[in-house]
Amino acid sequence: MLIGPDGRLIRSCAQASKADLSGAASRTCSSCVRAVDGKVVCSQCERALCGQCVRTCWGCGTVACALCGLVDCSDVCEKVLCNSCAMFEA
Repeated sequence: MLIGPDGRLIRSCAQASKADLSGAASRTCSSCVRAVDGKVVCSQCERALCGQCVRTCWGCGTVACALCGLVDCSDVCEKVLCNSCAMFEA
């Protein structure tokens, strides 16, 4: 059994050869491994992000992923900071 590009199981080799495998290498989000629905990438590491994992830096407005963004919870509302802005806040 193989997993097809749409996530469904394919039972025979004949069906697998007929299936369109061009979507099998689709890009996934670096934070949650969902399919990427746009072309948003982290400004720090250039990894692909889905719409739900996009974090915008409070200081400069760049896009940061969950790995590169620092969440500052010291104030009343939490702020996301990219690595560059986090250096100046420390």
